Amino acid sequence: MHGTYKYAGACEKKFLKNVKCKTTELLIDCTGDVYRCHSDLYAARKPIGNILDPDFTISDIFRDCDHFGYCNPCDVKIKTNRFQVFGHTSVEIEY
Repeated sequence: MHGTYKYAGACEKKFLKNVKCKTTELLIDCTGDVYRCHSDLYAARKPIGNILDPDFTISDIFRDCDHFGYCNPCDVKIKTNRFQVFGHTSVEIEY
C-alpha cells in the first residue's frame, strides 16, 4: 500500500473494532444495491438498501460497523476531492 491513510490500522487485518462509519460517496452495485463502503461491497455484506426501492431514502448518518481493521484501502486513503483539494477520504470514521 502506497500513500497516506487517515485511520491507523484500518486496513491491516490484525483486529476487528466496532466504530461508526459514514460514506462520503454513493456506492451502488449493478443490481442497484447500496453499500456503506467498498469493503462491504467487495465482501458481499448486506447492503443498506436498493436504489430501485421506492421507499429507500439516503441518509447522511454514521452507521455502526464491526469490520474496522478490514477496511478497503480505497475507503481510507487520503486523496484529492472533485475540486482537487487534498484531504478527502471515501468514508469518515468515529471511534
